[in-house]
Amino acid sequence: MIFSAADPPDHIAIPQAKQAVWVERLLWVFLMSFALDYRNAQARESAGGAGIDQLIFLAACIGSTAGIITVGWRYLTVRPGVWLIAFWGLFIAFMMVNSVLQGVLIGRSIRVIMPLVFCLFGMVNAHIAACVGIRPSRIVTPVLVAACINVIWRIVQGFVFKEATLETVRLEVQSPANNWIAAWIACALLLRGRFHWNLLAACGVLFVGIFITITRSLIFPVVAGGMAATVCFMLGVRWGIYGWSSLGKRLLPIVVAISLVVVAIGLVALFQPIMIERWDERLFHNASDRNLGNDISYLTRKAEADAIWKILSDDPVHFIHGRGVGTSYYWDTAYMPEIWMVIPKEEVGTDDIWFAGHSIWTYGLLSGGMIALACYVVLFGGTAALSLVTARANASDPGPDQWLAFLPLIATVCLLSESLTANPFQERLVGIIFGIMAGLPQAFMVRSSWIHTAVRPLPNPSA
Repeated sequence: MIFSAADPPDHIAIPQAKQAVWVERLLWVFLMSFALDYRNAQARESAGGAGIDQLIFLAACIGSTAGIITVGWRYLTVRPGVWLIAFWGLFIAFMMVNSVLQGVLIGRSIRVIMPLVFCLFGMVNAHIAACVGIRPSRIVTPVLVAACINVIWRIVQGFVFKEATLETVRLEVQSPANNWIAAWIACALLLRGRFHWNLLAACGVLFVGIFITITRSLIFPVVAGGMAATVCFMLGVRWGIYGWSSLGKRLLPIVVAISLVVVAIGLVALFQPIMIERWDERLFHNASDRNLGNDISYLTRKAEADAIWKILSDDPVHFIHGRGVGTSYYWDTAYMPEIWMVIPKEEVGTDDIWFAGHSIWTYGLLSGGMIALACYVVLFGGTAALSLVTARANASDPGPDQWLAFLPLIATVCLLSESLTANPFQERLVGIIFGIMAGLPQAFMVRSSWIHTAVRPLPNPSA
């Protein structure tokens, strides 16, 4: 399989528990459960129902998690991963109780909070997988496969089943996995010790997804991932993992990738000039061509944020605990005349909106107040901190998977780079993937505890 790198064996021997085989199989089921997920049709969303395919995805997700817990529940209390799992579980319980007490429809609350629950599932599954002795690369591989499948599937599904065209396609084919793939690519380019073909495959999937969807915000995680990986490389040099002499070799794939992107843009300009025209419009003429004072994306997010602030200001106590997950909100009417110049009035439901908003932070404030914002900070900060701590803990005797120790940090930075203009936790696949990232540091913590047992060659007394 092109996405599976045949990594050399780790010289730090971590004994696998007898449950490891089943845990790894179920982990694949868990990651694949929502690999074919997609945005529901508008009619289905308004009806509030779920199709049989979505129910199958849900059953696979819950069933695989239940299976992993059944065979590996004894490992749940292993520290330090258990603290983040327990914290996030308490946060979800608080959000649901808060919603029930404030009279939010339970069906809405469950649908909106589902990605956060899947994030908890991902933490638990990755934690158990790490504790039974599954190496980090085998935990991350199904994540990469699921992410790439979802990007490709969203594009195919949009063109085939939603009748999108290159002239009009946009959100119909946008995958939430692009963000994580950008983090993985940055990590693999600068921090992995050797080249593998899955890097080229991932780059192709990412940039095709970005270019077709005309999504400017996806440029942020690409840049943020590169910057974060650079910082991690410098830390690795300081800790003795990398050497400055290897930087040229590591930068060579970047030069190749940029060259391929330039060639690809040239070919697109030659055979599909409409795509270049749409990018030019989105980047340079998105407001002026429509006689708008501001970019339409900015207007919709500002309308949402201002309305949320007004809703909470009606009773300031809600700034503490919010209005509950799934609560209704609206877009500020002051912005609607300009918005209607771009989005037809009949297509904009602005009076009773209850999806998870356009920003982690504004919707977090609405649904859970300052308590929710603090919990998000702990989740992201805790994941990043554990990533660095475990990378440092293994720096004295790094193995072939050492580069993946930095991946949770880089994935967090990439997700945060989009958090002001988008809420990735609207998507179930994002919850699953980020949960795996939050649980992945446990694998390196387990490895660091076995470093002292490594068998090293004895010194030659005759030397």
